[in-house]
Amino acid sequence: MEKVTRIKTGGRKAGTPNKTTAEIRHLAMNKAAEAIDLIADLMKHSQNDAVRLQAARELLDRCCGRTVDASTIRRYENAEMLQSKTLEEVLDDMR
Repeated sequence: MEKVTRIKTGGRKAGTPNKTTAEIRHLAMNKAAEAIDLIADLMKHSQNDAVRLQAARELLDRCCGRTVDASTIRRYENAEMLQSKTLEEVLDDMR
């Protein structure tokens, strides 16, 4: 199937940075250390185990990255498998 491309008719030109997003990101970065300290404090001192667990997960997500969902892995495996086949082979497998 052919991919349809469209001509851009409005908005920012390609490559032009979004100033609003940049400003918000700058403001958020100024509070990032404080937010991480709060999460660490909740992890250490909260009486609620669910809060402590979620705070620990948030810290791990930020330093180690989030874990990949099993369904995402299967999608990548299926996509790689499909790339090596022709359309006729995929259709034959479906029959």
